[in-house]
Amino acid sequence: MQSGHPVSAAEFRSACGLFASGVTVVTRRLPDNEPYGMTVSSFTSVSLDPPLVLVCIDRSARFLRELSPIEPFAVNILSERQQHIAMRFASRDEENRFAGIEWTPGWSGVPLVAGVVATFACSLHQNFPSGDHLILVGAVQHIERHKGSPLIWCDRGYHCLPAVGRL
Repeated sequence: MQSGHPVSAAEFRSACGLFASGVTVVTRRLPDNEPYGMTVSSFTSVSLDPPLVLVCIDRSARFLRELSPIEPFAVNILSERQQHIAMRFASRDEENRFAGIEWTPGWSGVPLVAGVVATFACSLHQNFPSGDHLILVGAVQHIERHKGSPLIWCDRGYHCLPAVGRL
C-alpha cells in the first residue's frame, strides 16, 4: 500500500460508493413558491434530543440559491419503486422536475413526494461549508412514515432490500 500520494476525486468517489445508503430527494420551495428538489444520498441522523438530521449539498446546486436561515426543507426517503424519481431529480436538467410527480405540501409548505417510505420536514438549524459542499443540519419538525422498503444506492447502482422485516 502506497502512502503520501494525493487521493483523486475519482478514487475517493469510487471508494465512498461502496458504502450503501438510502436514496432521498431533498425538497424546498423557491422564492417564487415553486417546488424544487434534488436527489441526495448524503443523509444521516445527527441527534435524538433534539431530533436533527443532516444533508450534504454541492455548493453549486440550485437548491442552495437564496436559501434563507429560516428556510424549511424536507428529506423524502424514496421507496424501492421510485428509481425513476431518483434519476429525474439527479438529472442536470433542473427545470420541471416536479412535472407529473405527485406531491403534497407538508409542514410549513415543504413539498412532500408521494409514495416515499418516510419524510422529515425540517427547519434549518445550522449550515456550514465543508470542501465543495454545504452541510445543512435540519431540526426535524414533523415525520411521516409509510409502508414499503427503501431504495438503496451502492456501487454506482440502485438496489432493493430483501422482504425481511418490512413494515
